[in-house]
Amino acid sequence: MNNPIHALDSFFYTSMGVYSFQSQCEMVAEVGYDAITVAAWSGHPLTDLKLLPQVKEKHGLDVAALYLVLHEGRNDHLVRQIIESVEGVELIELAVQTSVNGVKAILQSIERLLPIVERRGLKLALYPHRNHVTETTSHVVEICRFFDHPRLGAVFNGYHWYASQEGDLQGRLDAMKPWLMQVTTSGSTLSQLGWGGVATMEPPDRGELDNFALLGALQRMGYEGRIGLLGWDYCGDVYLKLQRSLNAMRGIQQRLAEHPTWADIPLAR
Repeated sequence: MNNPIHALDSFFYTSMGVYSFQSQCEMVAEVGYDAITVAAWSGHPLTDLKLLPQVKEKHGLDVAALYLVLHEGRNDHLVRQIIESVEGVELIELAVQTSVNGVKAILQSIERLLPIVERRGLKLALYPHRNHVTETTSHVVEICRFFDHPRLGAVFNGYHWYASQEGDLQGRLDAMKPWLMQVTTSGSTLSQLGWGGVATMEPPDRGELDNFALLGALQRMGYEGRIGLLGWDYCGDVYLKLQRSLNAMRGIQQRLAEHPTWADIPLAR
């Protein structure tokens, strides 16, 4: 089975500026993606969130997720307000970047979100992100296990797993399995020239991160959900980057379908 592929709106943040939400949706749909993930953070045009309920009808796209960043002790109210009011989305991805008051306060912030998520019929997926409080898959699994809530889960991000050098890909995926709600990846090379001086973000057929092995590991664990593609750190025409990334992923999926045993390799990291 080919997992649905969606694009993150990070494709559209360029050195020249940020493309309009209308242009983002039109490009993503024309290239052939199934959905788009939309980010809402400080400096982002939050008015775009009012457009989310129209995305399916106007562009034939699903909204795979709304990505939020929690700065505990600083923007808790804004995060709750968005989750309380947003329409046109079913999954909230939440990265915890910073904290004023520590782990206990972070858990309290998440605890206050769960009744809202439950009442509104949403799902909340914790997003491991390098240089954040929730940096590794182990961090988000620990929180998911602590709450054991049916609407709280996790995202596996191949780029951040690789950049953090967390290792044990199959083991980390298997540990996340009870809570895994979404997967995101990109090509990547460990390099000081990359994001944060650690690793590049590239199309999925470039760099050292083996996305064929990653998709093989996902297939072995029975994952059938969406796979998102990151877009930062690769210069050039956004539309061509979208095309290249989708074609590369579809090629990997086709090769894996035809030769599933090729991906049964000892994974170094």
